[in-house]
Amino acid sequence: MEDYVRLDIPARAEYVVLGRLALSGFLRRRADFSDDAVADLKLALTEACSNSVRHAYEHEDGKVHLEFRMGDGCVVVSIRDEGPGFHDDAGECPDCPAVPGLPVTDGGLGISIIRAVVDEFDLRRPDEGGTVLVLTKRADA
Repeated sequence: MEDYVRLDIPARAEYVVLGRLALSGFLRRRADFSDDAVADLKLALTEACSNSVRHAYEHEDGKVHLEFRMGDGCVVVSIRDEGPGFHDDAGECPDCPAVPGLPVTDGGLGISIIRAVVDEFDLRRPDEGGTVLVLTKRADA
């Protein structure tokens, strides 16, 4: 049986901590993720959720949908919103290029930070709208 958690939170800054707590608890059950790996994933989750709060629902209420799935030697974290979304290119996401360089733009460092702390990063724009970030982090052991 695969370990799986789904959590829908209001797209408001004060609820991001719930996602961090849920992720931390999900990973703490496993001995193969170090404290540093857990901290990296919590940082990545915070950045991704903050992007949804700031950009997806700028003038309206919405939800951020979180999914945590334990795979074979890794954890996969999905963060989804139903906002207008953006593409992973310089035109629509000026901070999307990965490290090195960590460009400082009006958009901040969010995507670059996420890319720096996870092993795999996938940004999707579903046909039905919104943005989905899929982050994969391999276990330490």
